[in-house]
Amino acid sequence: MFMKDIGEKIKDLREERFLSPKQLAEEIGVAKSAIWDYESGKKQIPISHLALLADFFDLSVDYLLDRTEKVIDLDLQDIATKSSINLRLDDQVLDKNEIADAASYIQVKRRLESYNDVNS
Repeated sequence: MFMKDIGEKIKDLREERFLSPKQLAEEIGVAKSAIWDYESGKKQIPISHLALLADFFDLSVDYLLDRTEKVIDLDLQDIATKSSINLRLDDQVLDKNEIADAASYIQVKRRLESYNDVNS
């Protein structure tokens, strides 16, 4: 990723919130010139400033760096035992039984589809 790409993303995020470079600089506690330099691609953004920007915009540093294409494989049947993962549907956390029901439904659906494909 080029510095200009990161700078453009920061500028877009800032403008979406109707902030000037000065206002953003004040919000995260850096010099106004730093924001200008980052947005224009003239300066590389220190990790500490990336973290400040990510926190301010409520995003991950990975998102700012365009490192969002990472795929995380989770076993739906095993996910209910992981306390650090919450699955949500309609803004409500799914409980263990709901996750198990969803996994069972998907398994049956796949078997029927496979059966239908073989017998077509």
